[in-house]
Amino acid sequence: GLMWLQHGGNLRHTSEQNDGVSRYGWLMHDGENFGVQEIRDEGLLLRTEFVKQPGGDHGGDWSWRVTAKMEGKGPAPLLSLFFYVATDGQGTLRPVLENGTRLAAVAGTAEELGDFTLTFLPPTGEGGEGPKYA
Repeated sequence: GLMWLQHGGNLRHTSEQNDGVSRYGWLMHDGENFGVQEIRDEGLLLRTEFVKQPGGDHGGDWSWRVTAKMEGKGPAPLLSLFFYVATDGQGTLRPVLENGTRLAAVAGTAEELGDFTLTFLPPTGEGGEGPKYA
């Protein structure tokens, strides 16, 4: 899952009509293989995109991208994105660290999937540069 927090704001986990999020919803989605979602929250534009590559014994491989942009002018406030992973039922999860500091992957086992790996690529800016903080 995904949670986000702007400096001085509330920790967000969901988008609800009465929680101050100005707009949210799917822009494109076929219900199975791809989707693009936007969330507008107090000057922040969060976009999540997923693509499923069919195949394998358990439905295929998934790719997911999260983009965060500030709307308007002025300095961008500090933004924190929190990704979390859980298994339903019996299973194991193990963090895989790069250089002992950056979470590069989560390796796991689940009854429904068998062995799996969730890989986190390093964050990048629009021009391909790294973020100010990571």
